[in-house]
Amino acid sequence: MCSRYSAFYLGKTGYLIATLHPDHRQQNDEQVLTETINNTQWLGLKIISHQPAKLAATVEFCAFYQDTPVGQLHEKSHFIKQQGQWYYTQGELLPALKLSRNEACFCGSGKKLKRCHPQ
Repeated sequence: MCSRYSAFYLGKTGYLIATLHPDHRQQNDEQVLTETINNTQWLGLKIISHQPAKLAATVEFCAFYQDTPVGQLHEKSHFIKQQGQWYYTQGELLPALKLSRNEACFCGSGKKLKRCHPQ
């Protein structure tokens, strides 16, 4: 999950498509991903939980992006492993997280959320 977030942040559409399971790819994936990357300023990633297994895994995460207030993509992602490669298959959107003003900011600044990215 962290590598896919990094690919979104860095604009690596090829990696995002390569790590998307072939059964879930669409003809317009590159266009859609490029538009998303060009229109989104990612601010940070918070991994909430993960359930690893030999051939399948789920990761619950929240990715934060610039918006007013700060936007959230809270998702439970599903992955499968085939021939030694992990692939993203699908995600379930979840409700936005309730963040405490006194917790460390999701962007990694070391500041409290209320001082860095107030909601």
